[in-house]
Amino acid sequence: MITKIEIDGFKTFENFEMVFTPFVIIAGSNGSGKSNLFDAIKLLSSLAKNDLKTAFADQRGSYSELFTLYSHDLRAHEMRFAVELFLDASIKDDFNKEADLGHRRLRYELGISITKDPKLGLERLVVDHESLRPLKKSTDEWAKKFLSNEEWHLERGSLNYKPYINTDTKENVKVINIRQDGIRGGKPTPVKDLERSVLSGINDTSFPHAFAVRQEMLNWRQFQLSPIELSKPSPMLGSNFLDNEGRYLAGMLKKIDIDDSCALKSISRNVQNILPELKRIFVDEDKARQQYVLMIESSDNRVFSANVLSEGTLRIIALCALKFDHRHKGLICFEEPENGIHPFRMKKILDLLKDLSTDFKMEGESEIPLRQVIINTHSPLLVREYKNEKSRYNGALYFARLLSKVDVSKNATYKITRLAPVTDTDGNSKRLFLSTSPAEAEITYEEAHEFLNFYDAENPKDDFLKKCNYLSLFVERAQ
Repeated sequence: MITKIEIDGFKTFENFEMVFTPFVIIAGSNGSGKSNLFDAIKLLSSLAKNDLKTAFADQRGSYSELFTLYSHDLRAHEMRFAVELFLDASIKDDFNKEADLGHRRLRYELGISITKDPKLGLERLVVDHESLRPLKKSTDEWAKKFLSNEEWHLERGSLNYKPYINTDTKENVKVINIRQDGIRGGKPTPVKDLERSVLSGINDTSFPHAFAVRQEMLNWRQFQLSPIELSKPSPMLGSNFLDNEGRYLAGMLKKIDIDDSCALKSISRNVQNILPELKRIFVDEDKARQQYVLMIESSDNRVFSANVLSEGTLRIIALCALKFDHRHKGLICFEEPENGIHPFRMKKILDLLKDLSTDFKMEGESEIPLRQVIINTHSPLLVREYKNEKSRYNGALYFARLLSKVDVSKNATYKITRLAPVTDTDGNSKRLFLSTSPAEAEITYEEAHEFLNFYDAENPKDDFLKKCNYLSLFVERAQ
């Protein structure tokens, strides 16, 4: 679970930081930088598995376009990331070896820069900084705020706070070291040779804390569910794990049914709570074609396949299924959950998304793998529904905006992303998160709702300019 992220030099992020809860909503208009945050999370997740070239190639745009652009001929040449994490108490590798973690609160840092190959004279990407260290309980403000329940044990045994990965300089050469719990292990790697993170090469519990962080980052998923993929049958010998586009939904439901014969009934009840016209969800075995087919029984007892379902209905079924798939853990990033959903059902969709995340106040949750949900939206209705029962959702709501920054040293004016916490009062209350600086002006629910709901139906072409003018009110407060 991500508890804090810091980004500098990536796209529109400069000295950016944000604190997370298990359930986070990021609201804002199109082009406000919401998707850039998801892109940063996606890049970090990919870097935990792939080399730099592969990870950057999977992003929108060329690698050079991912570094902050100051002007048409000036851009950043390095980017920095830091994530603070809350991890499950134990970890298991692909060889079924398990290890308990001494520290569940860790901070991982990664620095990437553009350099030139001395032989070819071509630009290349290198990892120039990497570290992983435990966070001390005595100074951990996030844990003090959100983990007051003693069942969430943060530390086990007598442990030191030495870093598990650190960057050092030896004989004028910068190197990255990795150690096991209490002892140093592995060979120091010179930075000039690193075209992938050290973390990405850790594949088992020999280095339990580093391996746990890598597995956590690999579990960061961004769903862009496609109705075509959701409705397709699943091969019987294929995957039974829902992928990011919605493939293998039928196979996933079959797996859930095999593991728990009552689970499909529970999923059906959850779906029916949102869509009363649907009575039952089940999986048909097409043995002739060796595939599983998602089937629906309506309230009037008609039976039909998933091919006739709408996009919104399929997305609801997928989310309900994820709730009951105990293999699912980690982070879900979900863009615009309001798409394809009738406004009347927005509250129930919000409830469903909240139920996918860990609730630190609920007894017994500490025995379940940690789950986190981050959604972005430009729906004023979703913001209003969250406000109406925000104490029950126990999450965080941010408002995204792009601010213009004038940098005399660079002789440039450029856009940077800022996310302001949305509060009940206008900047005079105690700030929700300690990391929010005075320059990060708070925004009220009313302001966020008014901005998102601002639309000139008679002059839609002028709508964007009017929103920019309205947004300038927030800019003035933040400067």
